[in-house]
Amino acid sequence: PVLTHDEFKVVLEKNNCHLSDEEFKRVCEFYDPNEEGVVKYEYFAQHFEGCQGLVALARTRIKYNSPVTRSIAKLYRLVSNLFTSDFHRIYLIFGLWVAGGVTWGVYSQHWDVITATHFAVSALATGGLTAPPVDPVTKILPAGPAIFCGVYCLFGIPLMAVTLGLFARVLVEDFMVEEELAAISKPLTREEYLFASKSLCSTDSAIHLSDYIVLQLMRQGKLSMESFEYIKREYQVIDSGQRW
Repeated sequence: PVLTHDEFKVVLEKNNCHLSDEEFKRVCEFYDPNEEGVVKYEYFAQHFEGCQGLVALARTRIKYNSPVTRSIAKLYRLVSNLFTSDFHRIYLIFGLWVAGGVTWGVYSQHWDVITATHFAVSALATGGLTAPPVDPVTKILPAGPAIFCGVYCLFGIPLMAVTLGLFARVLVEDFMVEEELAAISKPLTREEYLFASKSLCSTDSAIHLSDYIVLQLMRQGKLSMESFEYIKREYQVIDSGQRW
């Protein structure tokens, strides 16, 4: 399937992606590289990186007629997403936080970059393998480094945990999708059929779409029988008008 440039613009506007004529022209140059006057679905689906990426693409003032310029545009969109995407912004914040720890180590403690980086990362990992030296007389960490390390770890440790959690989710996301599709494609057993036909949403002996959806959620461990019964009771209350 294909869309003309005018149809493509209408689709973008319906999805709250409003571009100026010049910006839309740049988008068409990218998604219509052969200048055929249409946007092909296969090419669009292969290169589309969300509305935010499309806006970044529209604001890149380069021509997309060579692999080099296309690579530059892709790099620009990746960097731009760090500032415009809520999902990617956490990586930018974490990177700046670590960079702050490295900078402090270099300029305040006079460490080399490698030692400062080791401090910045190990402190957030709660390893603490590199630390500022204590006062040779009192054997106590001076106030300045102690305050910095306390604040750096107080906010940096949870920041690192959140960042690694999001990154881990990205790594396993494709695997989880494949696992879900495999579970959905698995044929129903006789016990599952009898359970779905008698114990879920419908009252007859057939399995309706609602029964099938609930059963699949249970097979994947996303819905327990207790939660289902609670949802069912809530629906019955609302349906009877007792809440209104």
